[in-house]
Amino acid sequence: MFRQSRRTIHVLRDQPTPSLERLSKRARLLPSSPIELETSSSSRILSFPPSHALSSWSAPPRTLLLVQKPDDSRVRSTMESVLSHLTTRYPHLRLIVEPHTARDHPEFHDLTVVEKEDRALLGLHTELILTLGGDGTVLHVSNLFGQGECPPVLCFSMGSLGFLLPFHIDSLAEALHTTLTGPVPVLNRMRLACTPVSASGEVLDRCSDMIVGDAGWQVMNEVTLHRGGQRPLVVVDAYFDGQHLTEAVADGLLLSTPTGSTAYSLAAGGPISHPETDAFLLTPIAPRSLSFRTVILPGRGVVKLQVSDRSRAPAELLVDGREICMLHSGESVIIAKSPFPIPCIERSEGGNSWVRDINSLLQFNVGFRNKSLAPGGSGD
Repeated sequence: MFRQSRRTIHVLRDQPTPSLERLSKRARLLPSSPIELETSSSSRILSFPPSHALSSWSAPPRTLLLVQKPDDSRVRSTMESVLSHLTTRYPHLRLIVEPHTARDHPEFHDLTVVEKEDRALLGLHTELILTLGGDGTVLHVSNLFGQGECPPVLCFSMGSLGFLLPFHIDSLAEALHTTLTGPVPVLNRMRLACTPVSASGEVLDRCSDMIVGDAGWQVMNEVTLHRGGQRPLVVVDAYFDGQHLTEAVADGLLLSTPTGSTAYSLAAGGPISHPETDAFLLTPIAPRSLSFRTVILPGRGVVKLQVSDRSRAPAELLVDGREICMLHSGESVIIAKSPFPIPCIERSEGGNSWVRDINSLLQFNVGFRNKSLAPGGSGD
């Protein structure tokens, strides 16, 4: 538990709960209105903005959650500069931090600390999120807001590779100013809502760590059933909208979002998907079959992954790489498209960041070149 020192440290649970009226007036990024276009025939059509179209604030943001990668000296030093800039340039913002950030920076006053047991309160107090670190910090944000709606996320990298980090830390001042004043492009990254259930359809109490709210737990990358350890292959039945789709005899089976297509799914042999695709990717992990390939399913449906009665071992349930619980024969996890995506603020220049990332990070479709044929090569 974070202990208060001589400086002014506020604990989130001690802050007044916002009234319903105040919550209704909280700052939100709302998509721009449909653009009215006039064609050569003088007829008018409406062009609806894509998911990453410009969005504007309904009111000026007043609270900012800072999420930094822990136990990293470079990130710690950079966060000091970020806090200095924020407290100097935007003194009206209430800054919310995790305990390790408050401990790392004792020179900053009037911070609000959210302890682990108070994370469910973040949705009531947070209007904007700033992350500093790698892609893992964004997954951590999804976990922090795993019970429902997630505020807009502004992600900064420090030169490290990452698919979810459109801004470099060198652009902090400009990016933060643009974000706080708007309008900004926003990419709504799909999340999955998953709930583990018993053979009779009841929510599994032993997996209570992931059950928050009626919508289940919100997952950004993937939901996985895996044999884990030294257990034999698991047998998992996959259902789509109540119909039996296939039986997987494999190390495991995972269902990923388009954002998660470049994570575990890609390592397991799955395809690359644009993050705006409205689909699920069902990918086997080392299947006992040469013909089992990724199945792409429409995002409107419901997927059930059930441990088969023929399985000789239980399956380990993981969400975004976190171990949740073991599912036994007849038990399953129900997965649907979440009503709460992750709204990621994008750069307004330089084109689509996803296109840039698959080329720069994955070296997409880059062939092998014979150096002897390149200019200056020996040709021997």
